Amino acid sequence: MGKPALTYLARFCASQRTAFDLRAWLSQRSIDRRNLAIAALYLSMTSWYGYEGSLRRIAEELRPGIASGEVFSEEMQAMEFDLAHFPRPRVT
Repeated sequence: MGKPALTYLARFCASQRTAFDLRAWLSQRSIDRRNLAIAALYLSMTSWYGYEGSLRRIAEELRPGIASGEVFSEEMQAMEFDLAHFPRPRVT
């Protein structure tokens, strides 16, 4: 995944943290469904993002079977998923 696509994905995820919309995730056409599923599943496993159940369902709908630990790991490696680009909570 190129840097522009990863940046767009990270911005989408950051905007969804404060204004979560299930339909926006499922109807997103500017982001590859596989990459969006990986991001949704990753965020569902964080303690700070929220929406865990919804994100897990989104990931499974976009990429059936991705919630399997082995499949998820393989998918992340295949797309060279860089977690450093993903939104993190601000520490105040």
